Amino acid sequence: MTKNPFSSETFKDVWRKHFNTSKNEITFSFVKPISFYKHQLVPCFVNLGNKLTNGLTYRIDNANLDYKNKVFLIRDIPSYQELQEPAKTSHLKLKKVFQYEGYITRVSNYESIDVYLNTIYKSNTRSKLRRNIKRLESNFKVEYSMHHGAISRADFDFVFENFYKLFEKRYANKGEPCGELNPVIWAFYTELAFKMINEGTASLFVIYTDGKPIGITFSYHFDAILVEALTVFDIDFYKYNIGHTTILKMLEWSFKNEIAIFDYTQGDFDYKKRWSDDRYQTYYHILYDSKSLKCRLTAGLLEKYFRFKRECRERNYSSKVHSFNHWLLDGNTNKAVLINTHKVEIVSDKKLLDNYSQLIDIDLYKYTSQRKALYDYLYLNPEPARNFKVCLYKNDSLLAIGENSILKIVKDES
Repeated sequence: MTKNPFSSETFKDVWRKHFNTSKNEITFSFVKPISFYKHQLVPCFVNLGNKLTNGLTYRIDNANLDYKNKVFLIRDIPSYQELQEPAKTSHLKLKKVFQYEGYITRVSNYESIDVYLNTIYKSNTRSKLRRNIKRLESNFKVEYSMHHGAISRADFDFVFENFYKLFEKRYANKGEPCGELNPVIWAFYTELAFKMINEGTASLFVIYTDGKPIGITFSYHFDAILVEALTVFDIDFYKYNIGHTTILKMLEWSFKNEIAIFDYTQGDFDYKKRWSDDRYQTYYHILYDSKSLKCRLTAGLLEKYFRFKRECRERNYSSKVHSFNHWLLDGNTNKAVLINTHKVEIVSDKKLLDNYSQLIDIDLYKYTSQRKALYDYLYLNPEPARNFKVCLYKNDSLLAIGENSILKIVKDES
């Protein structure tokens, strides 16, 4: 049994503060170390953390009988965790309801990151991964940092402020709502992450370019298990495949720090399938007193309800309802923000330099499209971005003047 961060006093205290201020924490002797609260509508007890856990574990003490006349819902039990089930002779029974499929890398099965990469990828894919990193490091001053066990308040605030901005930018570009940006949920993660990173039960992996975070991942740590919880990258660096570089660097860290399992968590995303070497199932566990008719009926209804929810997700009904609710409550704010509207032209006539006006800060939000066009160009034509000074030019175009080249950034009318 691993030391589970979602059963820690820190996690429970922060979750209660943000989501459960009016309800008492309830513990039971027959199931440890999970705490519960009483559901307002359904006659059952739900694990503290509810939908914000990423892999609970528990143990059953068959000698204790305080489960009598009660039903318990425990979310997010990964199948790779071995749990003790109720004794066959006990009146305490268990229903397992499959909800999601997840993906993992069993790091402990391989001698090194190179052995693993040789196992899951062909040589051309490995070469592309190395090329992406080389070009990023050619164009920017790059730092890879794993904040685990200690982070200052100032460093944390800087990273988390950028974390939020990158989520906003990413999901505005995708034209999709992002639940993590809900102010209550983000406040929860902000308080929780700082405390758990300094306790060593969570981490922040950050890729910095010229001191600016462009890829951030927040993860939980279960002893020798690392669970990726929140991740985002700067879409300005789309061509550099920052998401794949993040996973590669985190796997390198995992091999060096005796991580046994790297959990990409649930979700049917292509990158998880490409990087993982195994799949697992996430279940909801319903524990109930089988001697009680009321408990049997409640447990049966919960089982049918969650099976129905899974079927809706598999038919994509849930995402459609979620998008409709977002539109209904927030207006049509999920329209995609197009940023691929500029292109780069090589300037051969240096007389153009006589006509530019003041220098501008290319990192300003209003230059998002122009900045991405410049970075895309540098991916194919490596040159340090910090060597360029960017100036306003006529007709809303920009000039980027470097040591080796002069570039004009203009609207792409094609």
